[in-house]
Amino acid sequence: MTKNICLITTFHDPIGDKSIIFLKKQIKTIQRIFDEIVIGLTDQTNDIFFQFFKENQIKFIKAKSGFGSKTKRIILKESLKSSSDLFFSIDLDRLLFWLEHFPQELEDVLTKIKEDEQNQFWPLGRTRKAFLTHPKHQQKPETRTNEVLSKEIGKTLDVTTGCCVFTRKIAQLINQYAQGENSGVSDIEWPMIARLFGGARIKPIRVNGLAYETEYIFGENRSSNPKGAYGYSRGKLADDSIVMIEKVKKYWLSKK
Repeated sequence: MTKNICLITTFHDPIGDKSIIFLKKQIKTIQRIFDEIVIGLTDQTNDIFFQFFKENQIKFIKAKSGFGSKTKRIILKESLKSSSDLFFSIDLDRLLFWLEHFPQELEDVLTKIKEDEQNQFWPLGRTRKAFLTHPKHQQKPETRTNEVLSKEIGKTLDVTTGCCVFTRKIAQLINQYAQGENSGVSDIEWPMIARLFGGARIKPIRVNGLAYETEYIFGENRSSNPKGAYGYSRGKLADDSIVMIEKVKKYWLSKK
């Protein structure tokens, strides 16, 4: 049986001068490889994107900036109205980069997952080469987050890409039990829910397409600055993610 897959993706770009070029180039491919698409756009995102998705008849939801995990829950809930069997969660800028540089790899991964009858949750992480393309001040806190979750799950994972695929059953459980609101904590919360509430078999996949995308998609002036708040925010995200592990475990125990 052919499995349908729904793309659930979030995007934030107040300027849009560069990313819109990639989006216009790749939109037909995105519409071809995904059966359904639901996009969460922040309220600070440039109006050209709202107009673009409207013209292309792509479902989008406007959400408050800074609450990425809450936005993901909102669009996941909306995506469950579809008949999709699988759900692919990724930030739109990462997807655009992947399609620009490793398009065949992405399609091969999707085919592999559609044919997999043994697992229910697939965290898509980076190869060593792809991970090292990221700024060093990003690598350290992300490594910390990944190590803590890997210990909990019992597999070596890279979840801080924010990219994963899961079955409809897992999507329903995430929709029911997820509580995270701040950006990034869903990277930890969702696989924890899949494992604890769904007993999911988790199959990590490593790819080159999730290399550092920010500078390429948004431009050099918008890439992360270690002297600014970015390094601090990544460290705080690591702290928040680790707290989320215990929160999900406590919530799961209360429901047993």
